[in-house]
Amino acid sequence: MAVDDALLEFFTAHYKPGLIGLVGSKDAVGLAIRDAQRAITSDHSPSLWSHCFIMGDLRLDRHGPGKSVTKSPYLFESDLKINFFEPQVRNGAQENWIGKWSDSKVENAAAIDFSLTGDQLHQVLATALELVDEQVLYPIQELMGTWFSIITKKQWQENPMNDPHATYCSGFVRYCYKEAGRDFLGNDLAISKTTPEDIAKAGLAAKAITIFKT
Repeated sequence: MAVDDALLEFFTAHYKPGLIGLVGSKDAVGLAIRDAQRAITSDHSPSLWSHCFIMGDLRLDRHGPGKSVTKSPYLFESDLKINFFEPQVRNGAQENWIGKWSDSKVENAAAIDFSLTGDQLHQVLATALELVDEQVLYPIQELMGTWFSIITKKQWQENPMNDPHATYCSGFVRYCYKEAGRDFLGNDLAISKTTPEDIAKAGLAAKAITIFKT
């Protein structure tokens, strides 16, 4: 994977445990997710955003120059990755290096800081780690339910395809915050129907979002 130094620098410079990261990728899956959200953007154009995650700890790794030991931000997320050339599937809640979302497929990025208290931060990170430990899955069918709710304007209703042991990226992020008592979207939007665009709007409304500038 070729890392985009500017993107990596952006996320590293804005690193803070519990901070929400947003990206908009231009691969086929990312573009499809962005296009599916056009009904809830202000101008009905495709959303800038296709994925979100929560910043975790700084960890020792070998991502420094020449594989030297350094400290890098790691993140918590729910994602689905299938490698057609290797017998590998990564499905659901997981922890990854920030460089995963700092490459050429990402054309938009942002950081949202809702200024968590110390206890709220601990709850967010503990919940995220719990979901990883429980191997919560990534629900393809739930995405379909969310898309249908967007076009029928019923995002306030619970997702009819909701799986209690599965959640996609934006549901993962919001669930962790709600468990910490910091639900930034309220009762008008079901957790199982939350989108990256909804999270970006919440960041804008709170004046808590910083958008990556190329």
